[in-house]
Amino acid sequence: MTNNFSLILISFLLLTSCEAQVNTSPDDPYQTSHPEAFANYWYAGEAELNRYELDQMRYGEIRKGEAVMIFVTEDFLPDDQVKKEFGDKPSVSIMKINFLKKFVTGIYDYSTMTSAFTPIEFRKFPSTLKVTFSSQDWCGQVFGQMNLRDRKLNYQTRSYFQAEGDEDLSFDATYVEDDIWNRMRLEPQTLPLGKIDMVPSMEYLRLKHKEVKAYRCEANLFLQVNDDKSGEEFYSYQLTYPELDRKLIVNCESRFPFRVLGWKEIWNASSSKPQVTEAHLTETLKKPYWELNSEKEEALRDSLGLRYRIDR
Repeated sequence: MTNNFSLILISFLLLTSCEAQVNTSPDDPYQTSHPEAFANYWYAGEAELNRYELDQMRYGEIRKGEAVMIFVTEDFLPDDQVKKEFGDKPSVSIMKINFLKKFVTGIYDYSTMTSAFTPIEFRKFPSTLKVTFSSQDWCGQVFGQMNLRDRKLNYQTRSYFQAEGDEDLSFDATYVEDDIWNRMRLEPQTLPLGKIDMVPSMEYLRLKHKEVKAYRCEANLFLQVNDDKSGEEFYSYQLTYPELDRKLIVNCESRFPFRVLGWKEIWNASSSKPQVTEAHLTETLKKPYWELNSEKEEALRDSLGLRYRIDR
């Protein structure tokens, strides 16, 4: 697979515009801007927990909900494609995202989760190795998994629904949308740009019942200034899929640690009545959450602003 990832050089046009196109330079080294900060932040034995206020489009209406993004580094076995927990098999350091959404449609609710496993040494391992997705609502469950092996994306899905059923397929490796969140956290300059082939997110493919394959996509990265005149800059990564009439806009901090500030997903983007999903960051915590499983530590859910909990 051709490695089109590269760092970017920014042309600071912000004196005359609130938006500057970001271009690429293939000769720049990786992570020259923050190698020590990266190690101190991501190898400190904690995960980063982010909570988002969510307005989710479903069945033609906006549904109030919340999303959680959990970022953490782990050792990963590239051959077995699982987390390394023991043994002497060689492993790679990866950035993992667990991306969860919860929202209600009428009487019943939805719960979705996407996980992506992206090697941190992206020049040595230029592609995300694995993506998984699951969706649960009162009608049934769906599970999907995509693995990168021998320059192929091997995809399988297991679904309750007849129109989807059980499916196994394989196609040439290319970009996958579900790993852009990890790439953004590693460094926004690693994001693919230009006219590319990209597999849309598994969540989108499931909710819209689209064929699992790579679609033509135009990817752009902009440097922008907040509208509140604070002078704070942020990156805006924008994906446009003409065949799907869909656009995804993801905003992140312009400086390390490049937190994801929010996103907007637009269906029927060219119509007079587009359907828009939006999310905005409300809270961030750095915690070793896997150790915080006692009843007394439920209070941390309040500090993160999580609404979904069992009342006692």
